[in-house]
Amino acid sequence: MRENAENKGSCWKQYALSFMVSLPLITHGIEANNLTITSHSGHFLSRFNNVPLSTTMLILSAGISAPLLSLIIDRLGRKFGVYLIIMLQGICCIPLLLPPNRIAYIITHFLAGVSSAGLFTVIPIYIREIAPASSRASLVSLIIIMTPLGYLTRLVMDDESMLYLMAAMVMLEFVTVFLMIESPSYLVKVGKYDRAKTNIAKLKCLQETDNYVIRELKRLKDESDRTIPWKYVDLFKNKIWRDASKIGLVLFTITILSGSSMFLDQAKALAQLKTSIDLEQMLVPLGLLAGGASSVVLVRFVDRKYLLTLSYSLIALSMGVLAVDTLPDLTVKTLRWLPVVSLSVVVFAYGMAWGLPTVIMVEILNLEIRSTVLALVYAYSQIIRMAHVHTLKYFEDLMGIQTLFYVFAGVNLVGAVYSIMALPQIKDKNVKQIEKQLKRVPVIDRI
Repeated sequence: MRENAENKGSCWKQYALSFMVSLPLITHGIEANNLTITSHSGHFLSRFNNVPLSTTMLILSAGISAPLLSLIIDRLGRKFGVYLIIMLQGICCIPLLLPPNRIAYIITHFLAGVSSAGLFTVIPIYIREIAPASSRASLVSLIIIMTPLGYLTRLVMDDESMLYLMAAMVMLEFVTVFLMIESPSYLVKVGKYDRAKTNIAKLKCLQETDNYVIRELKRLKDESDRTIPWKYVDLFKNKIWRDASKIGLVLFTITILSGSSMFLDQAKALAQLKTSIDLEQMLVPLGLLAGGASSVVLVRFVDRKYLLTLSYSLIALSMGVLAVDTLPDLTVKTLRWLPVVSLSVVVFAYGMAWGLPTVIMVEILNLEIRSTVLALVYAYSQIIRMAHVHTLKYFEDLMGIQTLFYVFAGVNLVGAVYSIMALPQIKDKNVKQIEKQLKRVPVIDRI
């Protein structure tokens, strides 16, 4: 009965809007081709012995701006947050189109960091709040494939063409802002119930008097009423919210420390072959895209915890093989296909996994605290990322690449065990049902 109710009306607007709002992720991938760091811990286009100031500025601005963006979209709306991200991407185009300048390059990285914080907090929240329940995970997971699509432009375009493509994408994205519908969850959060009802009807192409629209509005109001009023201290006092936050902290930590800084550097991972078998270095971006596409499809049918467990397990296994093939002073003369296959598998599995913590977080959090908790967890991940990027070279010199591969494989094994043991069942569950699995007490029981 519930499934039939959710399928009532048309979902084409929800799918179309989710796709359009994901387009800035492609722009982000194109932009990353000209930056000193990508969305991930490492940079797989070039190797840097020292961490440039531009890299530090990008990570720092991303961490600082995430909580600020959370406040903005809670005050001014999700639609304004998306507009702000697109505007920042447009500003980033200007220095890239000018003659090379160190100061402009650093400013570009700073603004790119701000926009990337929004890309991985604001956009997933908006898509989750407008998407049909049955497809919300797949639509939020579009962030996993859009970014590698941007990376792949370097294989078919020169630098100048990529910059003009980025500018064209930004203009297209500005047009899509006028087609956006404000999130009903946000409107309920700020008490604008009539507009929320109108937007629910628009998203489903139904009349405002339809029973589905009335039930959906009531569900959102109930979800909001269970938590208000709340204070920041409640994020620590309430056991359900604390458990949800802990899940985010653990998963984001594992993703940052998964070893991507090692295996996304194709030259480093296959150094013992003593020759390049992929002169265009297509393996990594294509592997990321293939893994992301698989995740978008599989998350529709498989619970997130099982998909994440599988991904972490594959990464750990493949990194173990790569560790053997990175023995010092070793030249791989036999089974030369094995490290190549192992690298393909590890990149594919990472492509499946890296966006799933964000997907999980936006699904398990109550609409009242969704943006706040996700922003704080994202800011924490940037602190871990900063420490990781700045200490990687030291540990690489101290321990050697082979030992680091084993260490990162161990991190992924921990992630696999944690995912299967600690994550709740999320597929086809609403927030209230997920909260019941997150233990013990009602969300906030105020007398």
